[in-house]
Amino acid sequence: MKKVRLVLAVIILAVSIYLLIWGFSPNPRETRIQMIAPTEMQLPTPSSLHFDLEPAA
Repeated sequence: MKKVRLVLAVIILAVSIYLLIWGFSPNPRETRIQMIAPTEMQLPTPSSLHFDLEPAA
C-alpha cells in the first residue's frame, strides 16, 4: 500500500511540475493584418443613436 501511495505521489508531482512549466512558458507571438475600408471607420451620426421611445399604454 505504501508503494502505491508513493507512485501516485510521484505521478501527481510530475503532472503538477509539467503544468507549472507550461503555465509560465511564453505564448507564441502572432501578427494579423486586417484591411479595413475607410467607410467602415466612420462613427454613427448622433441622430441615429437616439431611439424614439413611446410610453406603454
